[in-house]
Amino acid sequence: MRAYPLLVLLFVITAACKKETTGMQHASGYDAIDKILDDSVPVRFNGKCYAVIHVNGQEVYNRSYGGYDGNTRQLVASCSKWLSGAVLMSLVDEGKLKLSDTVGKFLPVFTANGKGNITIAQLFSHTSGFPGNSSQGYESNPLLTLEAAVDAIGRNVPLMSPPGKVFYYGGVSMQIAGRICEIVSGKSWKEVSAAKLFIPCGMTSTDYGLTANPIIAGGARSTPNDYMKFLDMLVNKGVTANGTRVLSEAAVTVMEQGQITGVTVGYTPYPLAWLDTPDFYGIGNWRDVTGAGGAIVESSSPGAFGSHPWINYPKKTTGIIFTFIAQEGYLTTAPTCLKVRNAVRSIVP
Repeated sequence: MRAYPLLVLLFVITAACKKETTGMQHASGYDAIDKILDDSVPVRFNGKCYAVIHVNGQEVYNRSYGGYDGNTRQLVASCSKWLSGAVLMSLVDEGKLKLSDTVGKFLPVFTANGKGNITIAQLFSHTSGFPGNSSQGYESNPLLTLEAAVDAIGRNVPLMSPPGKVFYYGGVSMQIAGRICEIVSGKSWKEVSAAKLFIPCGMTSTDYGLTANPIIAGGARSTPNDYMKFLDMLVNKGVTANGTRVLSEAAVTVMEQGQITGVTVGYTPYPLAWLDTPDFYGIGNWRDVTGAGGAIVESSSPGAFGSHPWINYPKKTTGIIFTFIAQEGYLTTAPTCLKVRNAVRSIVP
């Protein structure tokens, strides 16, 4: 009989904890975000979504739908590009490579096939001249190693245009850059991404899967909590919440800078009408809101499955809307995500 009150107390505590972590939590003034998500998530997100926003590294908003929470782990598709760009820039920080280095410096097979003059910056800004994805599918073939896939690209995938002339979004170029990161670091992509980014950021649930040919541009698995640690590190100029420096301030600045001045747009999944500058891509991220003189205001790296991370640099605001829609997820969720971002701009002083 004496145990009964204890059981009741435990039930109340458990229920209270569950409510705190799965429902709606936000600072005052964020009701507009609730309205946008309530109207859209049941229709556009299949009822499953987790949204979280930080200002100055402090959580001001979270909202859970359909059982998703901050520890939900899944593939994030092209949200991976931003992560991979940071891994690359960590090696630039160490002096192991330069963005102006050419592919031929590290991969003789590309020089032998007339493709050695592509720069690392071009690889990571979709202006290498390669198609976005190869017809042979080397960049996503799980039966290959990263080395074998990239060698096959060097031998067999033709350039569509001279390097630096056309923006063509996809994964082939970043796969080549990932292999170069392996060569200069002496580690596998799995090892170098963990050592240079995931471990120092405390991203314990993020990786690129188990394949020996990790998809550099789209194969990461992560959680909202992990990805927010990454975004908060970037907005804090390369330093994590616990004071660990992951990237130099200069490296973060370069990531944010436009890399595609003067190029022709061959293919972009991001409608040009949504972009307010012709220099709309940096190192692994979209410069989709800019200010005077092209200064970065917001950047993002949405994924094909619908997840949408972003940073507003002047307001020191970070956020991610996390979901999974296997078919056309990006096109389905993007209008909602852009509405949320616009509302947050108005809310945060």
